[in-house]
Amino acid sequence: MSWGDRSGRIDHHGPEYVWAQIANDIRHDIESGALPAGAKLPGGPELAEIYGVAKATAARAIKALRDEGLVTVVFGRGTFVTHQG
Repeated sequence: MSWGDRSGRIDHHGPEYVWAQIANDIRHDIESGALPAGAKLPGGPELAEIYGVAKATAARAIKALRDEGLVTVVFGRGTFVTHQG
């Protein structure tokens, strides 16, 4: 899967938190099968660049997905999809 520029998918002025929009976008990719179980997500700095947000915002989105059990963060190795929606 090619990540490319996803900054256009984020509404910085809307009522939904930016981190939640990123989490929803990635969740959709997991649930649709575009990101299968075992797929590695881009690292935090790269994810921030892809979405045009701060690193902390991208990290908060990953934390939400981790808390839902959709991804696993393995320190030193990366973030991996653990669940197919």
